[in-house]
Amino acid sequence: MIKKCVGCGIELQGSNSNKNGYLPESVLSSDSKELLCQRCFKIKNYGQYIPVKMTRDDYRLEVKKSINEAQVAIPVFDIIDFEGSFDDEILDILREMDSIVVINKLDLIPDEKHPSEVADWVKKRLGEEGVAPLDVAIVSTKNGYGINGIFKKIRHFYPEGVTALVLGVTNVGKSSIINRLIGAKRVTVSKFPGTTLKSIKTNIPHTNITLIDTPGLIPEGRFSDLVCHECNQKIIPANEISRKTYKVSKDRVILLGGMIKMRVMNEDELKPIFSLYAAKEVTFHETNLERAEELLTRDDLVNPPCSACKDDYNKNKMVTEEFVVETGEELVFKGLGWLSVKRGPLVLEVTYPEYGEILIRDAFIKPKR
Repeated sequence: MIKKCVGCGIELQGSNSNKNGYLPESVLSSDSKELLCQRCFKIKNYGQYIPVKMTRDDYRLEVKKSINEAQVAIPVFDIIDFEGSFDDEILDILREMDSIVVINKLDLIPDEKHPSEVADWVKKRLGEEGVAPLDVAIVSTKNGYGINGIFKKIRHFYPEGVTALVLGVTNVGKSSIINRLIGAKRVTVSKFPGTTLKSIKTNIPHTNITLIDTPGLIPEGRFSDLVCHECNQKIIPANEISRKTYKVSKDRVILLGGMIKMRVMNEDELKPIFSLYAAKEVTFHETNLERAEELLTRDDLVNPPCSACKDDYNKNKMVTEEFVVETGEELVFKGLGWLSVKRGPLVLEVTYPEYGEILIRDAFIKPKR
């Protein structure tokens, strides 16, 4: 009989400790139905990261296998990195399937915003992508806010029960939401990307609702995927978002960590006003052109990347592009942070790795002076 890890869904094996799904044979042969592979055990109990040998395409294949089993999709998006939560494959699924969209990390929004405002903004953004969900649930897995609302929405649309496909990119909180819904810490939760390896089916107790937890997809264009695992964890906000407001003149440079260089190009005497947002451990630094180049070579003033991954990060092909951001718009750096313009236009010359994706959107958070 094939046994699977209840934490990540991988098929268990007791013959090779260097392969995925390893568990000592003495434990594997026991009668327990709640078995954890060695990797999940170390993540849960020691917070230890163990790399896995699965590719981006492996994760996509696992998600595709589960689509035909479900009648509704429950995509999970991170409101703090909304664009970084998008993946073309997820959007394609949502254009074809009914969905109840879950927006996580409400507790991290730096300015007070009512959940209904968040829901309206999300519906508009999804509409721009051709997605019209049945409903939107705004939640925080950290404090449990809104979790019961997900359950109520599922019961409303599917009173007789349903099989729901829970999907999203890495680190949006899918597994945490499932654990909250089932009332047990069963699925392995961590900040490490790619924790869930295979699809895992579980039932919400005392209901006919089956949840399929799928592996987190790895989207294109996230700056957080260009650094080491330690820096990746620092970039993903967990407790607090930093915000700093600027009013600067032409040729001043803003560094977002050691990852992005933004040079202000406005010619007008009226200086633009804008706010920059990112995780607390991402450095913001304002300087001049000459000093900026010096800072980017140092390890002690602008982070991430750290000294261990700085050389690899700098091997990326760098491009320079001009962006014009109007009042009420935001410049988004996928998987890293965003900039919101209070008084514009703001003309920026941005230097960044070619792999990273930068886009302009209508403001989610309108900065104060």
